[in-house]
Amino acid sequence: MMLLMLGLGHASAPVEVRERVAFSGQGLAMGLSKMVSRPAILEGAILSTCNRTELYAVVTSLAAGKEALRAFLLEERDMPAEVFEEFFFFLEGDAAIRHLFRVSGGLESQILGEGQILSQVKGAQAAAQLHRTMGSVLDSLFRFAVTAGKRVRAETEISRGAVSVSSAAIELAKETMGGFDDKVIMILGTGKMGELAAKQLPSYNLRKIYVVNRTMESAEHLAERIGGEAVPFHAMRDALERIDMLICSTGAPHYVLTPSEMKSVIASRKGRPLLVVDVSVPRNIDPALGNMPGVTVYDVDDLQLVASRNRSERQAVAEEAEAILDSEISGYRTWLKNYRMTPTISSFRSKAHALREQELNRFWDKNAHAFTPEQRQLIDAMTQAMTNKFLHQPLSSLKGMNALQQHHHASALRTLFDLEVEDFQEHYLRRNGDSFPTHTA
Repeated sequence: MMLLMLGLGHASAPVEVRERVAFSGQGLAMGLSKMVSRPAILEGAILSTCNRTELYAVVTSLAAGKEALRAFLLEERDMPAEVFEEFFFFLEGDAAIRHLFRVSGGLESQILGEGQILSQVKGAQAAAQLHRTMGSVLDSLFRFAVTAGKRVRAETEISRGAVSVSSAAIELAKETMGGFDDKVIMILGTGKMGELAAKQLPSYNLRKIYVVNRTMESAEHLAERIGGEAVPFHAMRDALERIDMLICSTGAPHYVLTPSEMKSVIASRKGRPLLVVDVSVPRNIDPALGNMPGVTVYDVDDLQLVASRNRSERQAVAEEAEAILDSEISGYRTWLKNYRMTPTISSFRSKAHALREQELNRFWDKNAHAFTPEQRQLIDAMTQAMTNKFLHQPLSSLKGMNALQQHHHASALRTLFDLEVEDFQEHYLRRNGDSFPTHTA
């Protein structure tokens, strides 16, 4: 049983590849189910954001697990093998553990210290729990990783300043336009990314902010909070003629604006510059729109200039964060090491308590009428306490050993006490069976 991660991110793949493999909504639910339906995959979780898609799995073996994850992704996303080989990468064991902790801490984000990724890691854990694809190993991994991410943000200044894709988009737009004074801006989409961008705009000397969403109620709610004007989705054409910048993040799985749809709008603008910033993955703005007169289109990959500057300024803080992550990673490794000892520990406990009950029953047989029921209860409780005291020291010592020492001492324990120890993988499947209906049929 091994931990494996298959993924790609902003550092390894451009947005046109990332958007092809993104999982969300019902697609995420179906993906999780299909992922763990493969016999080699015992547990599964999918972390999918604008900058990454990562599959975390507990697998029966590395070779079988890699092939299963590869086949799942190629089939689920109808992806050519050459695209997979060029952009995806595997991480095993400790490398996969450290990677998730770095992701949760914001150290693997395009914008170093990004705050939104922590809630996305929590969301990936919640989705896997909801769809019963996450067992003890991944649940504990994500739990430790979330704790690490919280500590990094609480104990360092990594979240100070522009630390989200939305804030970086605003910063890039401001630099491109030479400031926002007297500008008219449209927010298209009121999801998390759009909301984060919108919240920053009232601090600038803007002439107007339009908020557009397919659900008018959502547009009105956000517009009211930022002092903007809500515009119905079907009526945004007139507003598009008047704006200087469009920030788009609708969550739609397709383009919502294309050159053919914008042709009359661009003609009406008569060459007046329009900056479009698309922070969606999959992209909501057809990049060909950037070929039209006066139009500049940026997507999430164009935020690299802001990201590089951000990373350079925060290098010292990142080193502090790494030290916190080391501590939490050590905690998870200790948990995992001891978890693997569960069959031996359970067998030792069972043997000790079985001997206690055997000897106590023999004692009752010889002294059937010598004690009252209350006295029998006291003696039973006392022998249980004595047995637990006897077990405490050796088991505490066993848990405190490194993996090699544990292996040797657990082997000696099995021999000395003639323990019948369940195979770990069988024990694991039995304990986690309710999480994996696919594997227990």
